Amino acid sequence: MLANDKLRYELAEKFEILLSGKTMKKLSGKPKKCYKYALTAVFINMTSNRQLTKGQEENLAMVYDIKKNPKLYNNDAILKQIQRTVENSLKNIFVYNYDDYNTIGEIIDFFREIVKNTKKNGTFLIKASDLNKLLDVNKFYSKTHQHIQPHHWIDTDIIRGFILTVPDFFTYSDIINNWNILLDKLNELRSRSFDIDTPLIEVLNHNDNRRLKYQIDTLSRTLWVAGVTFTESYLYYLFFNLKQIKYEAETEAAEKMLKNQKVEDEEIIKQIIVPEFIQEDHNLNRLLKEYKRINDIRNRFIHPSAFPTEESSELLPLITITVEEMAEALDTCVSLAKLIDSYLPDEYKVLIWWDRIKHPKFNEYAKGDMVNPDSLLSKVSYE
Repeated sequence: MLANDKLRYELAEKFEILLSGKTMKKLSGKPKKCYKYALTAVFINMTSNRQLTKGQEENLAMVYDIKKNPKLYNNDAILKQIQRTVENSLKNIFVYNYDDYNTIGEIIDFFREIVKNTKKNGTFLIKASDLNKLLDVNKFYSKTHQHIQPHHWIDTDIIRGFILTVPDFFTYSDIINNWNILLDKLNELRSRSFDIDTPLIEVLNHNDNRRLKYQIDTLSRTLWVAGVTFTESYLYYLFFNLKQIKYEAETEAAEKMLKNQKVEDEEIIKQIIVPEFIQEDHNLNRLLKEYKRINDIRNRFIHPSAFPTEESSELLPLITITVEEMAEALDTCVSLAKLIDSYLPDEYKVLIWWDRIKHPKFNEYAKGDMVNPDSLLSKVSYE
């Protein structure tokens, strides 16, 4: 178990005890209200990635103190102070009815649901429409994401906060991370030096060089597959979004296609995207033709076989793939998704996270970075 996973489970176990009915039954009156407000303060910090901060430590210290010394909190002034502070914080995260005590009960119940699912599944995914019953989702994410749809999923991570979660972000992350590793391996291979008199065959057959070459070949195949997977995830998520919002198609082909549950990626483009959003684009036609070729080769990587072809064998791509070809394939796959997204109205766009990361330049062999140093997440500190 990784350190974060272990910490997440330990936190869930701790919160389960603090939120339990058994614990609550030992309190009553003002101390119980203070306790619930203090737990709500813990919840508020959790929503915005402030779980491991000094402020959260102070919140939890208060929770434990109320639990241990309830008589100290049987005081109107203390209750009012805690209540005022928590209600102001609830207002800041756009919770509806933030000054209604019934809202505290709703938050406690929601907190319990998060903890229960975290223990069972590792985290808790909730639809934006369901979270929106408690707080204004669009205002909550106004600084990071626009045009959030009711069917979007939010990861209520008890360490990292409430994170808008989309499939194409994960598949693009796979591209960036594997691409960066590949560049490191290429640089390592180039930096290996040998005496000028060393025979070429000894250089090529050196164990470390052969090991690096195998790693580069593996990463090249992995990235080729990852490129197509990203484009597919983009297309399927766009299809999913249009179905969820009950998009009213203008063409018969798109209307018919949107009634299906399972479709092929190329069908989404030809039957929905092109007739509904793109009238004519020569660059799109070029990218589509190239994408089909890339996808066919991808199939050879995920379904390797030795069957003969007209010219040779289906084994050929496994042997002949080059880093240069793979870089071009990645550029095509990413460019296709980006071009399609540029034609979509803002409310239908899929790549809502695109401007928040550093993108690789495949043809220049430049790295990307999933970590945005200017993001709110990057600026969270212990204090």
